[in-house]
Amino acid sequence: MVEYCVYWLENGEPMHEVFSSLAAAEMYSCAIRGKENIEWVEVSEEETIDLDELEDMFPDDFCCV
Repeated sequence: MVEYCVYWLENGEPMHEVFSSLAAAEMYSCAIRGKENIEWVEVSEEETIDLDELEDMFPDDFCCV
């Protein structure tokens, strides 16, 4: 699964927000760029871990409680 993250520096502090669609991430990054005290903005595509796939790969590491 893919997520889209927007990273930015606001007043020197690192911030981030996660989106499920690239369009939403791009729109948010445009809005962030319009704010004061924004030093840097980046949109990144990131692969997420599917826990069901992980359980199939390593069944002994998951236990039912």
